[in-house]
Amino acid sequence: MKTRKVLALTVSAAMIATLGLAGCGKSGDSGKSDSKTEAKGGSDSVTLKWVSQGPGEDSWEGLTKPILEEYEKETGVHIDAEFYSFNDLFEVIETKAAAGNADFDVMSVDVTYIAKYGTSGYLEPLDQYFSDEDKAKWDDASYQAGVWEDTMYAAPENTSTQELYYNKTLLDKAGITIPENDENNRLTYEQVADLAKQGLEKLDPDGTQGLIGFDFQQVSRVYQMNMLANAMGGKNISDDGYSLDGVVNTEPWINAMTWYQGLVNDGIASKGYDADQLGDQFYAGKMLFMVGGTWTPSSMKADDEIGYTYAPCFEGYEDKAATSTGSWYFGINSNSKNKDAAADFIKWFTLEKGSDMWLEINGDVPSRLDKQDEIKNDPEASMDMKIAAYEAANTAVPRAVTPVFGEYSTVLDQAWEDVRNGADVKETLDNAIEQFESAVAAYKK
Repeated sequence: MKTRKVLALTVSAAMIATLGLAGCGKSGDSGKSDSKTEAKGGSDSVTLKWVSQGPGEDSWEGLTKPILEEYEKETGVHIDAEFYSFNDLFEVIETKAAAGNADFDVMSVDVTYIAKYGTSGYLEPLDQYFSDEDKAKWDDASYQAGVWEDTMYAAPENTSTQELYYNKTLLDKAGITIPENDENNRLTYEQVADLAKQGLEKLDPDGTQGLIGFDFQQVSRVYQMNMLANAMGGKNISDDGYSLDGVVNTEPWINAMTWYQGLVNDGIASKGYDADQLGDQFYAGKMLFMVGGTWTPSSMKADDEIGYTYAPCFEGYEDKAATSTGSWYFGINSNSKNKDAAADFIKWFTLEKGSDMWLEINGDVPSRLDKQDEIKNDPEASMDMKIAAYEAANTAVPRAVTPVFGEYSTVLDQAWEDVRNGADVKETLDNAIEQFESAVAAYKK
């Protein structure tokens, strides 16, 4: 079942690094002895088990091993790390947690599962371990995505954001120059669409070259598509996390979907490709503009072909620029017998040295404000990472925080795809509301 790797690294330390636990006991609990001190070389040494997602045994071990070794060196805490495939990790967590299993202490949690696991009692609340000062060290979107019903359940490992990427080779051939822009003077979606249209008219006037003018890397997925509605001031879900009525049947959603459908109807955006295929079209030099994640440049064969800038905004909504965000988090198994030690590990990995090491090794967008500032002020940092750091701190909008994200994404992913293929926008959104309400009726309090 699992493509798993066990790192018997006396990894308490390793785990902590990966999880991002800071390094002392509960906030405000000065009466407790430091679990790190207890573990260092003593008979009370602790072994933590961390279950996480990994893209492959060798590559993931290579990323985490030095971090885990450093934590062990600092604390004496041992960590057994188990890496699973994306889908298998969820099965392991839900099966074991539901059974009250205590054989793992720390879990990596995809941001979309935090509210579900919190509601289900799988995650230990973290407010007792993280002070208000600790929480203020992350950008607001990253912190809020780990909170459900005013309770913090998970701490961010890192985050993600979106930028506007463009193929410089194609634009040069079309004689198109990108207007000067910055975070305070963004290109608008309307401008990008017009530039894409101009490029197609010059490079592929009869459509025989298969070029795409402008589209979204994860087309028809709420992760990226919802930023269109967000950029007009739209919310992702009701405040209680269980309704779409009064959310998607509003002007921001209707106007955003109508605009995107027009992009497809005009032949500027694509049809036929799904979210697993569309990015490849950009990498292959078949797309002029693409809103995509910061991993995009590393996927290009030639870096000099790609340009990037801040995510667009809509005309008239310049103050509502919005970018999709979210990534992996660390949480404590509520059945763990080592909660204090697990909390130390997570804090070290998300706010302290483990976090520094992880960001350096993995190159992800940081959730920590100080690291975002460090990137923005570093003359040697790449411009795309400077943009990413700005967007994460200033325009990031968390995905819908709800215990029923699976139902949510199923309904709205399909709605975006239906609109892409010509369905009536208003009718599609009304149907989405009905489908969602039916799907989550049993979960409502």
